[in-house]
Amino acid sequence: MSVMSGFKPEQFEIGEFTSCWEVDAERFKEKIKDYTNKLIAGFPPMGNIIPYHLKELLKDSEKIVSVYSYNFPPMVEAREEEFELPHDEIWYSEEKRLFCYIGKYLETEYIPKSTYRLAEGIAHLSQELGVKELYTPGVIVYTQEPFRNLQKEIEIEAEVEVEAYIGCFKGSKKKIQRQNGMVWMTRENIGRFTIIRKTGLLPGFASKLGIESYSILGIGTYPEDLRACARALRAFKKLSGLEIETAKIEDVFEKGAESVEERIREQREKAAYKGEGVGAEPSQYMYG
Repeated sequence: MSVMSGFKPEQFEIGEFTSCWEVDAERFKEKIKDYTNKLIAGFPPMGNIIPYHLKELLKDSEKIVSVYSYNFPPMVEAREEEFELPHDEIWYSEEKRLFCYIGKYLETEYIPKSTYRLAEGIAHLSQELGVKELYTPGVIVYTQEPFRNLQKEIEIEAEVEVEAYIGCFKGSKKKIQRQNGMVWMTRENIGRFTIIRKTGLLPGFASKLGIESYSILGIGTYPEDLRACARALRAFKKLSGLEIETAKIEDVFEKGAESVEERIREQREKAAYKGEGVGAEPSQYMYG
């Protein structure tokens, strides 16, 4: 892992995991050393939407670190009037003691080594930043009938709408209460499926470093369900104990879901008109 603090332009290079500080690293670490910090890290295709909107909502949030990797797509992106290299970002709100990791890029191809390496780097950086609790949000979609039946049973038992499954890692201390719309994710109620890529790997690494870690998977009806993101966000607030008014974000998700669903309806209508199928079967890898 390479770390750059106060680097000169001619010294810049990108490795498997390169973190570049946007602030004075030593001063920042000194300022927060006695804080009990939390971190929420989201990754594509859906989880990154949550920390992105959170950092926009928190008035005192500032960009702390940019994370580069040569496993990100080989391109540059426009940012208003300039172009820049692809990178993930970490923002911090001192008022809420909250870091928001915005993972913007999938690997150029699925190489387990690169996914592990990035998750490991983020976990160690989180440890440096004094993170005590780490959360990764994602989406869970029921693709088989037994899970749909299980969901109905849970709702009847809890007498509340279940919004999210919580993947708990070794050392977790939170009480997962169904009355709060959350269900503890276990082999018993999920079966043979997994939490894929960095959504699962990052809290796995972090828990090995002594950071209390959770994956929060909002329940959706299709993989791009933005309402599932709203459910994951509400579960995150309850589980972390953070007091943040997120009604504006949830409204954005609701409007986005309506737009996506309208496009899905249009595609199905066109496919039905042409006598074609309505799409591929859902992937068994449905969490993350």
